[in-house]
Amino acid sequence: MYAIVNDRGHQYKVREGEVVRVDLMPVDKGAQVTFDQVMLIGADGSVKVGNPQVAGARVTGVLEEHVKGEKTVSRRRIWTNKHVVRHGHRTKYSLVKIQKIEG
Repeated sequence: MYAIVNDRGHQYKVREGEVVRVDLMPVDKGAQVTFDQVMLIGADGSVKVGNPQVAGARVTGVLEEHVKGEKTVSRRRIWTNKHVVRHGHRTKYSLVKIQKIEG
């Protein structure tokens, strides 16, 4: 069984028992997380498609930890004085273990 959920503008394909990396959530480690905006549920060849959401469906999980993504570096060269400006960035994510898909 799998589902496609919408979380704050991003869509994720999730399955029961897997760990999903989502954008940083403002909850503590070990907290229960519920995704109410379920766009699609599929199981054993049958598919329920929402318009835009499947009525009464929800996906629950537990927040395992907060992690940082890989470092990205951008460079910009200023040609007049041969100077290079560098900017680094690491996006923060939350790891959510999916426990149950209801719908």
